[in-house]
Amino acid sequence: MKQWGVALGAGGILGFAHIGVLEALEARGLRPGFIAGTSAGAIVAGLWASGLKLSSIKLQMESLVLDEPVRILQAEAQLAGQDGSAMALQGLLDTGWIELILSRLTGNKMISDVELPLSIVSCDLHTGDIVVFTNHLPGTRVLPGTGPEPCPGIKRRYITKVPLATAIMASSALPGVFVPKNLFNNQLVDGGVREMVPAYEVRRLGAEEVLSIDLGSYIDRPQDVKGLYSVLSRSFNLATRRATFDHLKQYSSMTLRPRVWEPGLPTPYKIKSLVDSGRRCAKKHMEEWLAVIGWQEIG
Repeated sequence: MKQWGVALGAGGILGFAHIGVLEALEARGLRPGFIAGTSAGAIVAGLWASGLKLSSIKLQMESLVLDEPVRILQAEAQLAGQDGSAMALQGLLDTGWIELILSRLTGNKMISDVELPLSIVSCDLHTGDIVVFTNHLPGTRVLPGTGPEPCPGIKRRYITKVPLATAIMASSALPGVFVPKNLFNNQLVDGGVREMVPAYEVRRLGAEEVLSIDLGSYIDRPQDVKGLYSVLSRSFNLATRRATFDHLKQYSSMTLRPRVWEPGLPTPYKIKSLVDSGRRCAKKHMEEWLAVIGWQEIG
């Protein structure tokens, strides 16, 4: 069987679909040898690589996202009377409370402590560089299928000496919602600003074949756009969609696109539906993926 890995894409609450995909793989006895994630994908990838079971990841993520809208509304109320405050200009929420939870869940591990080859993608607002937190630095040899580095002119910087929770938080700091993560004199934000689905990173880690999970299918459908946030969000998504398609065409062996919808506010029903959607999508294409990696059942 070929060496293979998974690339988990950005998508906010839609990241629950990643759990369903991984559940379907586990049900067939499949475990990737490499994993990379951006934003919501970084949360699932990081927690799973650290040793948490998928059922625990779902439970903890559900607790996080169901609390988040309350915190956002509280922050908005606080900011209403704070003209031009630094927090209002950078984002509504500080990331400290989430990072503390992630530290507990990951057992305060450094990313270098994780055994499964892992990459977590963020973006430096100051330089525009892609910042990759990883336990496997780039080697000198060119691995099969990697080809030239994507995004000519955009540098990649690799960091290994950082707590896993910090790496996950830096990748998930959505601009305008969370305050950028300050680390090593850099302002780091959501990796989706530069790379929505990190298929290249899975190749770079050593995978011969890459299964990518793209949560952006809802962007391809017509949408009603109302309000400033919706206009900005829709514009950003449309601007990055072509780059995502091009990236996946070059580096992904197969791309799964679970049926999802515009993120919106989370509910328990929506979370369950997203997990189910990821599971169904993976099951639908399972035999095709098994053929790609040359997997054969014994007995």
